[in-house]
Amino acid sequence: MKINYLNRLTHFALQMMALQFNLRPSLRNYLKSSDGWTNFTIGLKTASGNVNQAIKFYNGRVFVLNNIPKNADAVMDFVDDAVLKEIAGITPNEMLNLVLKNKIILSGNMGYLQAFNYFISLIMGGMHQRMLNKAKRLDQKSRKQEFGAKDPQISKQISKELTARKDFRMKGKKEDPGVIFLDDPYLPQYSLKDFPRIEKLHEKHFAASPEISSERPVLLTQWYRKNGFEQDNTGKPRVPELRQAYAFRYLMENKKAVIRQDTLLAGTCTPEEEGVLIYPDTTGTMIWGELDSIDKRVLTPCRITKQTAATLHDIFPFWTKRTTREWIRENYDYPLCQKIDERAVASFNFKIVSMSHTVPDVPRFVEQGTIGIIEDIRHQINNLSETETDKINSLKSMIFCLEGLNAYAANLADESERLAKNEKDPGRKAEFETLAEICRRVPAKPARTLDEAVNSAWIAWIGLLMENNNVSLSPGRLDQLFQPYFEQDLKKITGELEKKEYIEHAIELISCFFMANAEHYNLVPDVANYLFGGSQSETAITIGGITPDGMDAVNDMTYIFLKVTEMLCLNDPNMNARFKLGVNSDAYLKRLCEVNFITVATPSMHNDDAVIDSFSQNSDKIEDLRDWASTGCVEITLSGKHMSHTGATSTNMVAGLEMAMNNGYHPLMNWHLGPETGRIEKGDFKTFEDFFDAFAAQQRFIIGHTTKLNNMAGEAYAYLRPTPLLSAAIRGAIENAVDVTKGGAIYNTSGSFNIGLSDVVDSLMVIKKLVYDDKTVTFNDLKKAIDTNFENDPALHAMVMKKVPRFGSGSDDAVEMANRVTSLIHGCYKSTKNFRGGDYTVGFWSVAQHVAYGSLSGALPSGRLAGKPFTPGATPHPSASNSFLDNMRDVARLNPKNMDNNIAFNVKLVPSANEPREKTVDTMYSYVKSYFEQGGMQMQFNMVNSQVLRDAMANPDQYRNLLVRISGYNAYFVHLNREMQLELIERTEYGLSGC
Repeated sequence: MKINYLNRLTHFALQMMALQFNLRPSLRNYLKSSDGWTNFTIGLKTASGNVNQAIKFYNGRVFVLNNIPKNADAVMDFVDDAVLKEIAGITPNEMLNLVLKNKIILSGNMGYLQAFNYFISLIMGGMHQRMLNKAKRLDQKSRKQEFGAKDPQISKQISKELTARKDFRMKGKKEDPGVIFLDDPYLPQYSLKDFPRIEKLHEKHFAASPEISSERPVLLTQWYRKNGFEQDNTGKPRVPELRQAYAFRYLMENKKAVIRQDTLLAGTCTPEEEGVLIYPDTTGTMIWGELDSIDKRVLTPCRITKQTAATLHDIFPFWTKRTTREWIRENYDYPLCQKIDERAVASFNFKIVSMSHTVPDVPRFVEQGTIGIIEDIRHQINNLSETETDKINSLKSMIFCLEGLNAYAANLADESERLAKNEKDPGRKAEFETLAEICRRVPAKPARTLDEAVNSAWIAWIGLLMENNNVSLSPGRLDQLFQPYFEQDLKKITGELEKKEYIEHAIELISCFFMANAEHYNLVPDVANYLFGGSQSETAITIGGITPDGMDAVNDMTYIFLKVTEMLCLNDPNMNARFKLGVNSDAYLKRLCEVNFITVATPSMHNDDAVIDSFSQNSDKIEDLRDWASTGCVEITLSGKHMSHTGATSTNMVAGLEMAMNNGYHPLMNWHLGPETGRIEKGDFKTFEDFFDAFAAQQRFIIGHTTKLNNMAGEAYAYLRPTPLLSAAIRGAIENAVDVTKGGAIYNTSGSFNIGLSDVVDSLMVIKKLVYDDKTVTFNDLKKAIDTNFENDPALHAMVMKKVPRFGSGSDDAVEMANRVTSLIHGCYKSTKNFRGGDYTVGFWSVAQHVAYGSLSGALPSGRLAGKPFTPGATPHPSASNSFLDNMRDVARLNPKNMDNNIAFNVKLVPSANEPREKTVDTMYSYVKSYFEQGGMQMQFNMVNSQVLRDAMANPDQYRNLLVRISGYNAYFVHLNREMQLELIERTEYGLSGC
């Protein structure tokens, strides 16, 4: 009876849905797009076998099937009957949590699953919204009760302290040889109030909600529908590079030319003032199910017009089988590596999402111009034989893309002239006329002035983002690029007043560049709010360090970028600062610290010596190594020569540990996934080395599968999404006449980031010391305690937490273990090559996945309890030591050779409110310099205490621009999910004195 009841109930619910679509014309219209009827089948089943149903959408009719057919497009598998019953009474975001926790296992075409969710929302949307509204009210109420100050005046005092930081600015010393024109490089005389237009843009940015933009998907889909994707109109197979180039040129020729009223830059990524770029050719279909609700969701809501929702619903069916994920499923028969990835527990592959984590050669556009680049390409074509058609087609595709970029610039020039004719204000009219002249010249020709250089870089950047996902594509060392133009302009100025006005203009111009970057958003499906909350485009800009010939690279523009960073306090661009010991000045490092104090969380700071040493295994050219820049979060890329995709894949190292403790079985996934490496219960691990070998075997298994999937994704990109414009912007592709997706660049690596380092190291230390060295507890008893979350053995939990030296405590043994683990992970990746023939690089940072992965893991030998976040990046656990110096020394002793994709070392320092600014900055400076002198690679601060963060949880409206550093990237605290906010609050706080 029970079996029939639940199966019949599910059948009845699906029948009711089918009936509505079959009988209501208004709903039936949603089953058709411009390409015809949207046909797919979704299965629903429970692991018990009590439910086995399917719903089929076919030629405008909806049918309910009593069994799931073998050719079902996607299946929802509920781990037990209770979960299936539960979804009827929960909100959509709560259902996402069930998916993340593997209580609902999704398999098959994710696009069709999203389409099914959208059809459900058309029927249930009103009820779901009422549930969401109620949940939101309860959440706000609980936040006020749990985190709010009893006295409202206390809350105001807390937020005032952050605001007051910007009211005082230190004066600097002119110590850097590259600083020529700034009398005081800290520029303390300027604040945001001195730039009214930027202040207006800034206020508008924080006041506006981002809006979903349909421009890019509409234009691309128009071209493909008319001209064909796999084949042209005559049935002839299309050359992928040429197909992409033709479509890109059409996009840029028809993209709306927009110039914002208060900016000095021409062009925008979207027509909307704050726009969300959609890439249906990769991940766009992931919001299909949210088209009716994305503006109402709790986290990062986005405005969407009814027309945009209807347009995207019409477009998405065209792309459902043309994404990277579906290409792999089709061409590799749904491989195991993809099934592992879709469970999102052991690993997650970002190449399926995008491949933009790299630093293009933006200087090539600015200094040479597209016409010059085209001349180089034509020269290469002329040197090829007529039989070398693949190379010729690859080069021609680059030309077509560059022509598209020029067409867009010409349209911007026309728009500037139109605006100038209609402008009444003489000053603004002159600016529009100047922009028209600039766009007639750049990016087609080499830039001559700073205004031309910045506009050339920005227009090229728009083109690159139209071709590639706006996820961690980074422009690199912009202070180096713009300094010569800044110098040339100022050398023509003789008067002091004119010089002062020009410097102010340069600050305003770079501020416009920052604001233009901040006004385009990457797509964040609701599920991503729980995986990577608060993460935006992560456009990394790198300043300082040394030049390719080893000289001090800090210059006037370095400090102008820092001034803009301080004034605007944005989460994007993601500022990264290089520092070279013995070359860069103390004044520069102190300014980095002051900006970090004022903004609370930026810039991230990197040690040139350690980074270059780390990456030297991937290049023997010191000039290229010295020209490295950060990509995305903190990753290492050789500027303009390197197809790096530094964020290709992530691995949950704790999953491998759990599998080693369970003979290859993963408890949360309920899946005997890995190799059988021994059972603790049977005493199979006679020595610690036996267990470490098992741990290593499970890591090799997980890493082997994630790199296998990454290589399949690389192959998929080479067919589905070659990138001719990006190829023209990365050295080697023109010379080799090969697209960068196929290995055309000089350097061809893929980056990994590996999560849970401290949790794994501390766990291994507990096992080694308590089980094998001291024999205080048997491995079997330790495992029993872990399996019960230490609930039945608090004494053992206390021993684990207090009696074993941890990474970050100053223990030589723990550091040795950490280096052993990083060496193991490094070796696993280096044992294979990527699709383009390059190596994998290895990083230890975590975006925000240390929180998500933590929620998917049980208790650990380290004493960390089930569901708790892991420590972020390479940061020690809060229990390691009460001394920041212990943490700092241990992280600095990690071998950089094992970390050629960098680390994230997160530090929460709490300054005294009464301490003079100079003393605060001097203390920060001393810590950073000492850490670098000891060999540390990277360090990032959160300069805010938990009291402020708690108040922000209770009063988010007072903290809308409170910036925090997660693990390599910045986010606005109030945009994070509750779990991530709590993780930041629970991080260890170190006072600036007595660390």
